[in-house]
Amino acid sequence: MIVRLYASTYPEDVQGMVLVDALSEYLRDNMTPDHWKIQRLLLQGAIKADVAIYPDLERFDADTSFFQLPAAPDLHPMPLIVLSADERIGPRLVDMIAAGQVPAGVPPDFGYVLDDAQAKAQLKLSQLVSGAFRVADTHSGHNIHRIQLQLVVDSIRQVVDAGRVQN
Repeated sequence: MIVRLYASTYPEDVQGMVLVDALSEYLRDNMTPDHWKIQRLLLQGAIKADVAIYPDLERFDADTSFFQLPAAPDLHPMPLIVLSADERIGPRLVDMIAAGQVPAGVPPDFGYVLDDAQAKAQLKLSQLVSGAFRVADTHSGHNIHRIQLQLVVDSIRQVVDAGRVQN
């Protein structure tokens, strides 16, 4: 969300983007208000596995960012690749709750709600600029950058090369 806002605000500084299973305002748009309350709790650090992997992870207020993005100028045409997780959390959430990785108050079917909302949000991200490309077959969960590093590197190179051609 931060790079999208930056790209909208300073278009002369951004030649292209690779969004790696990016969080977006479209996630909230595809959830009920009650589901969004649960997701906001998870974004604020309630997933213990994320805290263990990234103990110094900076947190942000998603609602504020979600308000800022639609108010920002549209993205200018640029190379854009959206890498989307294809390993779903729905089938694993019950085990994560049982293991204490996710708060016990999270409904056991919430993972399926999240999977559906995120799939729709990722599709919407791939429609931000004409000619954007979405990779939905990543063989990875959310941490694509850890599981499929070469895919991320190749996508960055593709965007850089495409940006050079445009200039």
